Amino acid sequence: MTTHAPERPVPEAGTAGADAAPTGGQGATRFRRGLSIAVVVGVVLVLVTGILWLVTATSGSTRLAQDRDAVLVAARQAGETVTAVDKSDAAGTVARWEAVATGSQLDELQTSHDQYVQMIGKLPASAHGTVTDAAVAELDDRAGTARVLVGMDVTLDDGGKTPPTRQRVQMEMTRTDDGWKVAKIDPVGGAAG
Repeated sequence: MTTHAPERPVPEAGTAGADAAPTGGQGATRFRRGLSIAVVVGVVLVLVTGILWLVTATSGSTRLAQDRDAVLVAARQAGETVTAVDKSDAAGTVARWEAVATGSQLDELQTSHDQYVQMIGKLPASAHGTVTDAAVAELDDRAGTARVLVGMDVTLDDGGKTPPTRQRVQMEMTRTDDGWKVAKIDPVGGAAG
């Protein structure tokens, strides 16, 4: 003779019987914990990414790149200024040279101002220069100094009688309250025709 266990009633859908095993208590708790951890990790990643972006945007490398660009622009402009000689406005020419200079270069221009004016007045023609290339060779952001190599074609305004000469100079630049200025100019090699 076989004995059968009494049949248990099957709970209706959507209801849990008294003997039903726990279905979602521990699983739901684990899911909520996992979701909370994922949200916290996501927030931390967003914050860290934002901080890193901010540090990079304000870091020395960005500032150094901006200084390099600024000194390069200033050196190119100074190169054209110091090669622009207006025979009919000798005093104005020297004043423009002084405006792009600082330090010992400015001192020399101011000390010899009258001699430069007389020399320009005796030139056979006015001249102008065109910067053909320039490169920052050194930049010390903390000291506010830079060394820039500048190549220029200098042309006499004599109706094309004299071919342009190629000039190469090294400019020692210094950061001032008015921007980058020339502290010293030295020729590099000789002038090429």
